[in-house]
Parts: sequence; structure tokens; C-alpha cells
Amino acid sequence: MNQLKKIQLEYFRGFFEDQTIEFAIPQEDKPGSGITLIVGPNNTGKTSVIEALLFNEKKRFKESERHSNSPNIIIKTDTGATRTFTNINNGSQVKKTDALDPTIGFEVIQSRRYWNYISNGSRTTNQFLNESRELDVRNAGNLDMTGLLKEINKHEEQKNKFNSLIKNIMPNFTDWTIDTHESGDYVKYITANTGHQASFLGDGYMSIFRICAHLVSDDKNRVLIIDEPELSLHPTAQKALSSMLSEAAKEKQIIICTHSPYYVNWMDFINGAKFIRLNKINDLKCTVSILDNTKNYVKFIKKSLAEWQRPQLLDIVAKEILFSEKILFVEGQEDMGLIKKWAINNDKNLNFDIFGYGVGGYSNMKLFLEMSRDLGLHKVAALYDSGVYTDEHYEKDKKEFGNYHFEKLPTDDIRDKPKATPKPKKGCFDEHGNIKKEYETEFNEIMERIINYFKEI
Repeated sequence: MNQLKKIQLEYFRGFFEDQTIEFAIPQEDKPGSGITLIVGPNNTGKTSVIEALLFNEKKRFKESERHSNSPNIIIKTDTGATRTFTNINNGSQVKKTDALDPTIGFEVIQSRRYWNYISNGSRTTNQFLNESRELDVRNAGNLDMTGLLKEINKHEEQKNKFNSLIKNIMPNFTDWTIDTHESGDYVKYITANTGHQASFLGDGYMSIFRICAHLVSDDKNRVLIIDEPELSLHPTAQKALSSMLSEAAKEKQIIICTHSPYYVNWMDFINGAKFIRLNKINDLKCTVSILDNTKNYVKFIKKSLAEWQRPQLLDIVAKEILFSEKILFVEGQEDMGLIKKWAINNDKNLNFDIFGYGVGGYSNMKLFLEMSRDLGLHKVAALYDSGVYTDEHYEKDKKEFGNYHFEKLPTDDIRDKPKATPKPKKGCFDEHGNIKKEYETEFNEIMERIINYFKEI
């Protein structure tokens, strides 16, 4: 079975010089292996990537989407087959060169997933999936979801699977059926032995119905694209959905565009998932950055996942490294806590994120700086303690990551630790977390330099 390997974008919308996204390919025994996670601030090209994947010869390269150079959209499979779209004489008409296997298709779950609960027709799964890719990427309001649910309702095994998927995400879900009134067939949600029109369901349930309608399909040849799966979903539901997508991605390619850290699963990454971040340089050029599965930080991630004593290193807060635009790395969780306390006491607004609960010591700092560079983060700072070994790492890291900002405390730790072994540690704060007079001015100056660095464009 052919798999989608990569897409290259050149002079298309916000993309200028060639930018390439490589897609994850499923491995049957590895959950999450087929997930390509695309993150990035608003207006950095996530929707443009989806629309480029769905591009066809019936569409046009609008004047507003082009540059002085001809646009190029190049899609390749793992067998080397290639599909190229460009324009004719630098106008809007499309020229296509097609050598892709026709069995590779796409199905799309748009970010706006409201659907009409009334239908007078029916839809097979194949018809429904084909129609999903033809609608506007941002809005799926015209999709005949009820027509598909009528077909699912006829087949007990398929309906049981569908309901099971929903209950994994929404445990209190009961059942549904198809009923009819003067306007046509409609979806009836059943609860407490009473039926309600599906229109009375909240946006979260409407969204989950739509997503599960795709997951119940056994079509492994289609690439599933989900735009912002987090919309209208409680964090618990997001985590459950993320686990379901990881399981499905053992056999199916899934592309997720998201602003939510709940879809970042480090085990997926270890299993081969691709984590992509889109950035926009000077609010002009969209660029593609990717975490590299071969770098040293992968070993650290594997080790950290197995470290039950320090689960916070890669928890939900730490995952925000993929979403941050301005981030400060510190050695430990006390650094984070005392910096925030200092900001409150001094009425300072911190214009940056502090990474998680610290990186777990100075020796790990380089790994997170490397991750930041691979993610294309432009505004990154690091704060180290002082000490013989720490100073050595500080100087090496400062030299290697010269475009980032580095600061060092004048003490061996952020606060006094009189019972530390092999010898007590002296800090800028006393053991109760109060700043010491002899270090107050110097610590204030360090923090002001960090704040001013993040103010710079």
C-alpha cells in the first residue's frame, strides 16, 4: 500500500522558498507511528498546507495566493510517485503532472464541524469520505452526516463500534437512533429513556459524532486530516481522543493540526510520529521546522518517560515547548516558582513562558535548546546556576546557541539549601524563598535583562 511521504510548497500563499513537510508512516505494532502533528501560532500556514494537499486541477491559483515566481505544490509517495501543480504562464490556470497511485485519497474533518441533523437521503462511507474533502477546509456545514449515520444504524456491528468510540471519549453517552418527522429523517439522541433531536446536543457531542464517523471506517488508504480536534472538547475528552487517534495511527496516516498540548504524545514521537512546527518570519514568510527523531534529545525523552520519580519533566506543561513563542529555560522547578514569586512581589509582568518545571539540571539544558532550535523558536533564554561544572556547560551552550540569550546566577542555586550533600548550597533566596539583600540588585538586573530580551522583536 502506497503512503504519503512528503509535500513541498514553493511560492504558494505564505510559503516562499521551498518548504518541505515529511509525513509519518504507520507501523502496525507502534501506536501513534502514523501521526503527523502540525502546530504553530495563528496565521503560519497550517490551513494552507491542508488546502495544498487537497489541491486539484479544477481549482485556481488566485492572484492573492501567488508571488512573482510560479507556485509549486509537489506531493510524493513512499514509492517515488509524484503529483505536481503549478500555474500556466504565471496566471491562475492550473497545470498538473500526475503519477500518484489513485488509491491514495484524503478525508477531512474540518475545524467547524456542525452538521445538519435532518436528511432525506443516505450516504455510504465511501461517498461521505469523498464529500468531506470537497468542502471548505474551515467549514463542513453542508456535509450529509445524517445520511451516513442512517447507513451505520442499519449495521449492528458497525453501530456498536461507532458507539464504543463515542463512549471512550464521552463515558456518559447512551445511544442514538434514526427517526422521522415532517421535515425528514433525523438523528435522535436517547437518554434516560427519552429521545431528543440531535440539534439539542452541544457542540462537543456534534464534533465527536463527526470524528467517530471517520474513525469507524476501515479505509486505510485514505489519509485522515483533522483540523483543530480540540474545539468544544473538555480536556478529559481531548486526552481520550488523543489516545484513540494514536491507536488508529498504527494502520492509518493521520495529520493533526492543533493548538492543544493534549495531542502531543511523546510515546507517539518515539514510535515514529512527526512533530512539525510552522513559523512565520517577520510576519511574512512561512517556514517549516521539525523535531528530529535521530537527535540526542530523543534518548532523553525515552529515559524521562521511564523515570517515575520525575514525571513532570515531560508533562502537559512541558509539552507547551511546541506552542511557545518566547520561552525561558531554568534548571529546576524551584527556579520557576521563585521567579514567578519575584514577579508578583515586584509587580512585573513576565512576557515569556517558563518551561514546565525546569529541565532537570544544567546538563539537560543543551537538549532543550536543541529542541527549540529544531522547532524554529527565535526567542529563547536560559538561566543557569553557578558552579565549576555548570560554568563549563554554560560557556559551551552559549557558544553553540549564540542567537539565544544566556544568564547565570551568582550563586550555586536559586535558594539556600543548608542540608544539601556533599556540601550546603548558597542561593539568591534564603531557604524560605525570600530574596537575600546581598543578591537582590544582581538578581533584579538578571531578570530585567531577560524581560528586555523578550521585548525585542
